[in-house]
Amino acid sequence: AETRTDAYIINTYYYPTSKSLGQNAIGMVLLMNRFTQKNMTQYKMQLIATSKSNLSMATTPVLLEITPHDNCLMLTVFATLQLLPDTNFIAMVSRVNMTIIPFKTPSYQKRNVVVCISPLYVTEQWQNFLLVVHIYKKFGAHMHLYFISAVTSFFELMWEYQKHVGLSPWDRMMFPFVPGDIADAYSQVEFQNLAAAQTDCLLQYKESAQYVALFELSDILIPKLAPTFIKEFQILLERSKGTKDVAYFEYQKHHYEATVYNHTIFRIEDMIRSLVNMEKKTLGNIVIIPEKLNYTWMDRPFSLPGGLRSITVEDNEIIHLANISWVLRFGIEENPRNISNHTEFSRSLEFQNISISEIESNMKSMFENERIAEILPNLPNFYYFYDMLKECFEGRYYRILRNRRNRLKNGICPGPQICSFVQNDAVKCVHVNAKHFYMHEIRPVTYYFATNYFYSADIGCYPH
Repeated sequence: AETRTDAYIINTYYYPTSKSLGQNAIGMVLLMNRFTQKNMTQYKMQLIATSKSNLSMATTPVLLEITPHDNCLMLTVFATLQLLPDTNFIAMVSRVNMTIIPFKTPSYQKRNVVVCISPLYVTEQWQNFLLVVHIYKKFGAHMHLYFISAVTSFFELMWEYQKHVGLSPWDRMMFPFVPGDIADAYSQVEFQNLAAAQTDCLLQYKESAQYVALFELSDILIPKLAPTFIKEFQILLERSKGTKDVAYFEYQKHHYEATVYNHTIFRIEDMIRSLVNMEKKTLGNIVIIPEKLNYTWMDRPFSLPGGLRSITVEDNEIIHLANISWVLRFGIEENPRNISNHTEFSRSLEFQNISISEIESNMKSMFENERIAEILPNLPNFYYFYDMLKECFEGRYYRILRNRRNRLKNGICPGPQICSFVQNDAVKCVHVNAKHFYMHEIRPVTYYFATNYFYSADIGCYPH
């Protein structure tokens, strides 16, 4: 009997023009059951398309596996092909059945740099958000967030900042009434589907931005070689012996501890001057030249197409806020610069190009917005989830990621089921949701997707 497997279409983009995908192309990100076919690149997905001029075509996309291992049942896959001019209808077909696929046009608004932030889940770190959003704006980058769940007041703050940042709902992938051994989007999808989120952001901006960075909310990059990101990246390209074969730059992460203060007004200067060097450096994050890559694994491609290479940046590094400490402070008159050992960062070269007062002034002008002014007093003044998550992730989650041999031996798919998330009735959260459809079974593959995304206060703070 023919094996039944299911797939989940995360997003499909139609490109009237594309430097790397070609004319009238689609780029699709989806999850597929690894038992659909041993070599997913050989799977013959059947697709039909029609155009506004009533032309039609049937074709087979090129499939590329993003997930480089088989520990998880559900693999992240990129699909692409060229269609008709002015395509207005796309569907997957299987014998006599078909599934209509929603698609959208990516951004063509010209931007120098886009910073894609990994999916935010069970998050409370509103100070990190305010710090990075105003720093990135200062140096010429547009920030785009992927959102799963957050403390309610923090979500409300991000919502009000949408004139300055992009915000994409990163929904729970669901297969209504499908057994878990056929499609399990909870325990069998790697790391909150991070590879798909970063690929999705790359696809959204690949015709818009000159550079796309893949960062976390706890990552800060300050240009040191030039006054803006775009000029620093151009200098790095010019330094390399050839520019046509460079796919991305990698910046190493330098870990710092930050102190934040409750019961007082937030100031960027306070947070910057509180940073302490933890004397630890780790594998960094990357800045992609989007016309060179169409997809990525978690934080970086697992391998590069033939002839392409990456550059490791030696003149600068990412400031990674690895630990956040709360200090009770009731008065603005207390000067955080007097706290022992909290002055090193303010003297370091990482912030040599920053005008703190200018960034602070920009933030204060945002705080004059009536709705933001209402939200500020309700932002968390303690972290409920932060220590819980950090302890769990360091002890189990990241240990699995770091220890590849152990991961392969045990066959563990590192997903949100590894950590528990004890809810607190006093800590209200917003979680993304969407309309999920029951799909009639189609063999060999039934395709699922979601529409009508919205934000719910009824789910709680969960990572998926």
